[in-house]
Amino acid sequence: MRQPWSISTTVRNPERLRDFLEVLKILEGQSFTIENQIKYQILLVKHKLYKPKNIPAYFRFYYEDPESIMSFEVAKKIFDIQNYEDPPMRGRNSANPLNKLGFAIARESEGKIVITELGNQFLRGDYDIGDIFFKSLLKLQFPNPWSKDFIERDGFNIMPLIAVMHLIDRISKKSQKRGLDKTEFSFFVPTLINFGQIDEQVEKVLTFRKVQNRKKYLMDFAKDFYGVEIVPDKKIRNLFDYGDNIMRYFRLTRYFKVLMMDPLGSRWSIDLEPSRNVEIEQLLGMYNGEAFRFESSQEYLEYLADIRRPMLPWEKRENSERVAQYLKVSVLKLIKDKNMKITDDEQSILYTDVKSLNANQLQNHISLLRGINLKVKERIQKMELMGNLELIARIIGDLKDTKRLKKTYNPEQFEKLVAESLKIINDEIQIKPNYPVDDNGEPISHSPGNKPDIECYYKSFKAICEVTLNSSNKQWVEEGQPVMRHLRSFENQNENSDVFCIFIAPKIHRDTYSTFWTSVKYEYDGLPQKILPLTTWQFAVLLETLLDLLKKGKRFTHRELYDLYSTITGKTVELSGYSKWATSIQETVEEWCKRIEIL
Repeated sequence: MRQPWSISTTVRNPERLRDFLEVLKILEGQSFTIENQIKYQILLVKHKLYKPKNIPAYFRFYYEDPESIMSFEVAKKIFDIQNYEDPPMRGRNSANPLNKLGFAIARESEGKIVITELGNQFLRGDYDIGDIFFKSLLKLQFPNPWSKDFIERDGFNIMPLIAVMHLIDRISKKSQKRGLDKTEFSFFVPTLINFGQIDEQVEKVLTFRKVQNRKKYLMDFAKDFYGVEIVPDKKIRNLFDYGDNIMRYFRLTRYFKVLMMDPLGSRWSIDLEPSRNVEIEQLLGMYNGEAFRFESSQEYLEYLADIRRPMLPWEKRENSERVAQYLKVSVLKLIKDKNMKITDDEQSILYTDVKSLNANQLQNHISLLRGINLKVKERIQKMELMGNLELIARIIGDLKDTKRLKKTYNPEQFEKLVAESLKIINDEIQIKPNYPVDDNGEPISHSPGNKPDIECYYKSFKAICEVTLNSSNKQWVEEGQPVMRHLRSFENQNENSDVFCIFIAPKIHRDTYSTFWTSVKYEYDGLPQKILPLTTWQFAVLLETLLDLLKKGKRFTHRELYDLYSTITGKTVELSGYSKWATSIQETVEEWCKRIEIL
C-alpha cells in the first residue's frame, strides 16, 4: 500500500525542534549507540520536553512546577516505568526529524553525533526562523539514503518544498481561485510523491473544484492512491494531520502565505507569498522538484552538513539585483497607493544604488527592503484598524467573551489580538510583538520563551505585555517566574525609564495575584516591580472607553494609561493583602474609565 509523505509526526510543532536539538547537543561527539539513544530520550524527559503517559503520583510535581529541576536519575526512573517494548527506538524517533531536516547527524551507523552548521545556526539566539526552515526544507527529499519509508520502489522522487511550489503555481495560473484550501492541501499535497505527477495532480485539484459530490471524489481519490476498496477513517484523518503539519513547517519559510479563516487555525488556505514572487520564479526555473541522486550515505551526509547546498538562484548577482528591484518597486507602489510618508532612512535605503554594493551588502540590502515592506504594511494595518470602529468593537467583544476566547484562539493569535488592542491607543513610539511573522505581519508562531510576548514603547514610560489563555490553578506556576524574569531583564535594558508589565489572561488565578503582589509590594530578586494583572474583561473595558472617545472625536494619550498603571501598582502600599489588591484593581479600572469619559 502506498503511503503519503510527511515531515514529522514525532514533533508536530516545528518550534519544538530547537529544544530537541539543544538536548541532542549535550551528546555531540559521542556515538549514537543503543545506550545513547536511550540516554537521549531520558534527557528529553529530564528537560520536560517529553512527557510519558504513565507518571507515578510522586513524580508528577516535576511537571506541575516548571521551576522544579528533575535529575537524570529521576528521569531514568520515569522512563523505565514505561516499560517500552523497544526503548532505544524512542530516542531514534525523537532524533529522526533533526536528521531528516539536516539539523543533526545522529545515527548509529554514521559514527559520532554531529550538529550541522545549519543546526548550530538554529541554536544561536540571533537566528531567523524563516531562513533556518527554508534552508532545511529545501534539503528535504524522498528518496534519500537515510529514508526507509519513502523509497524509489514505491514511486517516490520529490523535493517536497519545490514540488508543492510548482503545484500551487500551476493551479493558480489555471484557476481563478488561487492557492489551496485546507482540504485540497491535505489530500493533494501529501499524496504528491513524484515530481512527474505535478501536472496530473493539478488536474485532479481542478476537477475536484468542479464536481458536485466532492466527498465521493475525495474518497475515490484516496481509494486509488492507497490501492484499496475501503479506506479506513484513520487514513483520512492522517491526511488532514499530515496536511496541517506540512503547512505549519512550510509557513515558517515565509515563502507561503497562509490565510487563517478563524483564530484557532481550524480553517485555512495557503498560497505562494506574493512579496517573494521573484525568488519563487527563480527557484522554479532552477529546480523541477526532482530529488537529487546520491551514490552513498556518506555523500548524502556531506550534503546535509553543507549549508551552501543546494545552490540558490539568487547566489548569482543578477538574480539578487532582480529581487532587490522587485521589492523596491513593490514598496514604492504600496506607499503611493496608500499616500503614505516614509522616513529619511527608509527613503535612503529604497533609493540605494545596488550596483555599488558587494555580494554581502546586497543580501543585507534585500533584508532591509523586506523590513521596510513589513513596516509599511504594519502602518497600513494600523491605519485601517483605527478607521474601523466595527473591528475595534469586535476585538472588544472577543476579549469580553472568555469562553469563546479560550475555545477559538490559539496562543499566537491571542498575542496578536492583544498587540492590535494596544495599538488602538494610537500614540505609542512602538508596539513590538516578539512572535515571528510572515511578510504581511501575520504571526507564524508564538513568542519565544526567552522574550516578553509584547514590548511597548511610549514617550513617558515603557512596558512589556505578557498574555496567556491559561486560567487554571497552574497559571501562577507557569507564568509567575517567567513574567517576573522577563520584566527584570527589560528593566535592566531600560534603566532610565519607568517600566511596567501588563499581564493579561481570561481569568487571573488567586495564586497569580499573590505571586505578583509579593513582587510589587516587596521585591523580586532584591527590587520591587510594577506588574498589573488584568483580566481580558478589564482590558476590554479600557478599550471600550477608548472606543467611545474615538466615536466622539476626542484625543487620548498614553499619559492617561500611565496614570492607570501607576495607580494600580501604587495601591499595594496602602493595602494589606493580595485579595484586597485584586478587588482594588477592578475598582481602579472602573473609576479610571469614568474619569476618562468626561475628559
